[in-house]
Amino acid sequence: MLDAVLLEWEGVLSDTTVARRDALVRALADEGVEFEALETDPALADLVALRATRAFAERIGKGLVLLPGAREFVERLQLGSRVAVVTSATRAETEFVLRLAGLDAAVSTIVSSDDMLEASAAYERAIAQLVRVRPIRRDHVVALASTSAALHAARATGVHTIAVGAPAHVALDADGAVATIDGVSVAELARIGGIPTMEHRG
Repeated sequence: MLDAVLLEWEGVLSDTTVARRDALVRALADEGVEFEALETDPALADLVALRATRAFAERIGKGLVLLPGAREFVERLQLGSRVAVVTSATRAETEFVLRLAGLDAAVSTIVSSDDMLEASAAYERAIAQLVRVRPIRRDHVVALASTSAALHAARATGVHTIAVGAPAHVALDADGAVATIDGVSVAELARIGGIPTMEHRG
């Protein structure tokens, strides 16, 4: 049985790669600078990052497409597990996307870039917030992410990890991997993550 699932919505529930890239390109164009200039000018880098965040917010405000099966996947999870979002996106972006997808009620807690925590500390905070309501066993928690940084951070907290839609070299950093969450059951998620099969129920 899964006590909790911690997930990064970008790359797991929705592919925002193009939207993020376009937002950065727009921000650089607005400032009239090249990307390389950011490496030597921290103030400029902060300004471009702020502009990119605003441009991304405008983009998702026009609608964002979930990956196939994403909504159904989260709905299945929340029936028997606690669901937390741990994300490098902002809280406003995350809450907007969850509301847009009709999944805001399915998520128990959100830890975002607004919390200004290092990656592993963000996962620790999510676990701590979930524990306030009901005890969870870390060896019965799975974190889903699509980047090596997120997977490493989650593993550092003692939870199981699953790479979603990630290239092979990233998937190697996780306990298991899936190409997509479409059609994945709770029992399958537990098995792929390495949670003892005798203890989980489908």
